[in-house]
Amino acid sequence: MPSSPLSCTVRRTESTTDLLAELHAADPDFAPYLLTSWSLELTAQEHIVLPQLAVLLDEPLALRKPRTGHAPSRRLTWHCAIRSTSSVALTDDDWFELTREVLDATGIEPDDDPAACRWAALRNTADGLDIVATVIRQDGYWARLHNDQLFARFACEDFARDHGLTSPR
Repeated sequence: MPSSPLSCTVRRTESTTDLLAELHAADPDFAPYLLTSWSLELTAQEHIVLPQLAVLLDEPLALRKPRTGHAPSRRLTWHCAIRSTSSVALTDDDWFELTREVLDATGIEPDDDPAACRWAALRNTADGLDIVATVIRQDGYWARLHNDQLFARFACEDFARDHGLTSPR
C-alpha cells in the first residue's frame, strides 16, 4: 500500500506551555510563525509570545470549574502534527485550508460553532504544520473528540486527493 503524502498524528499532553516550547524548537533552520488561530486579532499580530499564547489557549480550562463545578483533569492539550512528504510544496493558503478541514473533522472547531475549542496552527518546519488546542470548549464543556486521530487522517487524505498530492517514490 502506498504511503500518504500527508502524515498525521494526534496526541494529548499535559502542558500547553511545554508543548509550544517543544514545537518552537523543532527546526532551527526555519523561523516558526503563527499561521492562524481561533482569534482573528491574535492571528493578525506579527510576533506571538509563546507563554502568552499558552495562557490564552488555556483560559477555558481555568473557567471550567466555576462554570461546571468540575476541576480540569490532565492531558487537556491536543496536538495534531501534519507533515508533507509530497514533491509539491504547500503554500500557506493550502495549510490554512487543511487546518480548517482538520479542525472541522475532528470536532475541535466544527463549522459555525462559536463556543468551540481554542486552537492555534503553527508553522515550525518547512514541510509541516502543528495544530495545538485545548479539549475544553469555551463554554466549559469537553469537545466531542471521538476518533479524532482517524478523522484527522481522513481529512488529510481527502485534502491530498483533492489537491493532487502524491508521495515521492
